[in-house]
Amino acid sequence: MHQDDSVDVVIVTALEKERDAVLRYLNSPQRVETKNRVVYKSYLKHENSESGYQVGVLCLGGMGNVLASSAVTQAINDWNPAVIILTGIAGGVQGSERVLGDLIVAEQIVGYELGKLTDVGTESRFEALRSTHLLIKKARNFPDQKWAYDQRIISRPDGTSRPIPKVHFGVVVFGEKVIADTITIPELQHAWTQLIGVEMESFGTALAVYQSDSVPAMIMVKGICDWADLNKSYEWQEYAADVAAAYVVNFLRSNPIRCRESNRVQPRVAPNFSGKTKIMLCRRLSKDWKDLADYFDIPEYKRARFSQGYECQEIWEWLQDRNQLHRLRKALKFIDREDLIELLGD
Repeated sequence: MHQDDSVDVVIVTALEKERDAVLRYLNSPQRVETKNRVVYKSYLKHENSESGYQVGVLCLGGMGNVLASSAVTQAINDWNPAVIILTGIAGGVQGSERVLGDLIVAEQIVGYELGKLTDVGTESRFEALRSTHLLIKKARNFPDQKWAYDQRIISRPDGTSRPIPKVHFGVVVFGEKVIADTITIPELQHAWTQLIGVEMESFGTALAVYQSDSVPAMIMVKGICDWADLNKSYEWQEYAADVAAAYVVNFLRSNPIRCRESNRVQPRVAPNFSGKTKIMLCRRLSKDWKDLADYFDIPEYKRARFSQGYECQEIWEWLQDRNQLHRLRKALKFIDREDLIELLGD
């Protein structure tokens, strides 16, 4: 994997409404198409520091652990992130201190659907994985004033002004079906007394992390949008997703974990080259596009997809997607095409 493709943190959402909530809190996220999937990238500066994270936002486009496992495995292979965070909305388990719009953080992720069918009924065979202990510890000590008073958080749909959403830590169960009955949650609580929520992507995400060679840190933070019962509705989804996004992005600003490149600094502002500059440079570069591709270590499989006669344009867009156009001057000088540098201006 080329260094320019690396990402420190991948934020995973199942639905577009969850992804859009995250994007609201990031600084100028760039849309990037990669391997038939659209992702967004942004640089997130740490508070009181010149360092920060390169963040990738990955939307699965649907629910389910199989989809989550496949997509997160690909993201780990492509980007080698230090952290995976699953966020969005989830069904909560009612408790005396929990209300709609609160957050749940999964310390333990438990699958409840596997089992053995017998003459006397179904014998449950639970599967369990854990979030990364260090991230859980940092999340437990993350103060409310660092995120809960963010002025960008949207209004509660019930019109109330509860001071701040609460963050609850415990067991989250996963399955492949949306729960909307009065039986399932009470039955699960008998086996898992610390149960706080239910959702459909956490185990697939955690399993992809567990099975990877690099084993990035992983945590799940979601907003409670319903109680997984007969009263399910869409009313609280937007707010729950927004609160979760506010928490996650502000949590990352606190620099909770060292990234793969501990000295990563904010990338340069992308130069604003005109379309005319692009046309003139590409016309004159001609067959030297191969040297330029070699300089930037563009993989062979990427080059094979270049449209014949438009290779320079493809390289330009490849660099633009990665905020690397500022490197063109040095590249042109290195391949002995200094005559083209003047086209880029000062």
